[in-house]
Amino acid sequence: MENWEIKKEARKKVGLKLILKTIVYAFAIFGAVFIAILLAVLTILGSSAKVADVPANTVLQIDFNANYAEVRGDELFAEFSGSSVYSVYDLIKAINIAAEDTRVKAIAASINVTPLGLAQIQDISRSIELFKSSGKEAYLFSSGMGSFGRGTKEYYLASFFDEIWLQPSAEIGITGVSVEVPFFKKILGKLGVTPEFYSRYEYKTAAASLTENSLSKPYKEELNKLGQGLFNQMIDAIAYNRHLSQDKVKTLINQAPLFADEALNEGLADKLGYQQEMESFLERRYQAKTLPIEDYMANLSDYQEDEAPLVAVLALEGAINSGLSSTSPVNDMVIGSQSVIEQLDDLSKYNNLKALIVRINSPGGSYTASDEIWYALKRFKAWKSVPIVVSMSNYAASGGYFVSLAGDYIIAEPATLTGSIGVLGGKIVLADLWKKLDINWAELKYGDNAGILSANHKFSPSEKKVFNRSLDRIYDDFTAKVAKARNLDISQMDKIARGRVWLGDEALKLGLIDALGGFESALVKAKELGGIKPGENFGLVYYPKQPSFQEQLSKYLGAGRLPSLQVLEKYGISVDDLNMLFQLQYDAVLPPFKIEM
Repeated sequence: MENWEIKKEARKKVGLKLILKTIVYAFAIFGAVFIAILLAVLTILGSSAKVADVPANTVLQIDFNANYAEVRGDELFAEFSGSSVYSVYDLIKAINIAAEDTRVKAIAASINVTPLGLAQIQDISRSIELFKSSGKEAYLFSSGMGSFGRGTKEYYLASFFDEIWLQPSAEIGITGVSVEVPFFKKILGKLGVTPEFYSRYEYKTAAASLTENSLSKPYKEELNKLGQGLFNQMIDAIAYNRHLSQDKVKTLINQAPLFADEALNEGLADKLGYQQEMESFLERRYQAKTLPIEDYMANLSDYQEDEAPLVAVLALEGAINSGLSSTSPVNDMVIGSQSVIEQLDDLSKYNNLKALIVRINSPGGSYTASDEIWYALKRFKAWKSVPIVVSMSNYAASGGYFVSLAGDYIIAEPATLTGSIGVLGGKIVLADLWKKLDINWAELKYGDNAGILSANHKFSPSEKKVFNRSLDRIYDDFTAKVAKARNLDISQMDKIARGRVWLGDEALKLGLIDALGGFESALVKAKELGGIKPGENFGLVYYPKQPSFQEQLSKYLGAGRLPSLQVLEKYGISVDDLNMLFQLQYDAVLPPFKIEM
């Protein structure tokens, strides 16, 4: 390891220890003293930070086990949460630039278990293909894909590399795709909790985990379609990339997990060895030094020139709600309509803006908030006279799909989950719980429907009528906007809506999107629609901007806890499962199923 790398790691470790100690002391001291100490520590860290130089002969290291989100990470506590400060956009951009960078000779990646979704992997794999097409080679190492299974998407990504190295003791968990759905109706009944939800229509099953004990026929139909579709996509790519028949790949999947020597003999791997052996091999082969891609990305910036045409990227990730965007260890990312409007207002200051790319990774959320963001994007497009290209990530469904309707051109990955054109709503009734607890509620109403959302009783006949009429109105509004934006006859909506979820390749056939592809495809289209000629210099600006130190500090002091997902996992709390439950509060959202692959 180079001296600058050792010094950098040492500074990082010392800095993290100082921050941790400062936070601990803060709970005892509080007040301005804590702020002063923390500011001083971060000032020291900032002054000692150094961007690593890119050697003349470089092998880029990529750790796909790192958590790359669509929105750039929070620098203040990224080290504690296991997240990268860089986004999927930054990763793809760096690989694409490295393809043309004469200093970069090869890529050396590693993967065991990745938090990346399949659609994100498809986007990244396209960049790996671009890198290879420039005459350079890409290598991948794994000490084991998945955890006794659940390594199929990891191997899917690995298959795009020139050489796959496996640790001799490794296993490949290429076991296929499974879909799991939790059902809570019985336990809720024992507690005296009665969910009362209504949907439009039979495929809008987000509340089924609360209201049913098992999969309904439409729900099972949808999950079968999604699971089989994702399975087929991975089979096709793995077979093509590894020069195997599809039947052979299916046979190997049914035999998995596979030991490293089995994977080598069956053509799923190229070499057995340890990571240090692969790195030493590459250093000798290319006479090169290894460089983490994070350090390479630190050398890149969102290029801007005062006179050059500009393309903006607006990343929207999480469930959609009104108010401000936020991140929490339990409820994950939230797209706040107010924050999106503020970001668009800030973008409007760029007079040389020629196009906007909206990168969406959302299972949906509040219908009214989705409508608010949709209108804000339409208004921005008209105001600035710029085209909007939508790039869908893992999810752009329900409210997420609604937001995408503001785009002039919509691009999705084959594995993107989209559609889910439908709505639901209801409430949790606690009347039986109050009885168990010997709690009586008195109620005075001044208006027939004054207590319509009260948790103390079920909907009355008049309340049920009013509530369902509201759902009908929202569904009609949603489908009408889809039909208008996508130039579809309203009569077609019954076949593609009613809450149905589609993979990207199916959505293309139905006219819900315009093309298959990832971020690079969206950028090419945005430049085309924005009148930026091929080869012409242009700038990129990324939103949301990372918050200032003061904003980050204020957020975490207000939260009263560290943003570490790892803390929850250590105590056996599955953040993914908690996220599924939180999704149920929204009225235009995907069902809470979990896909393992």
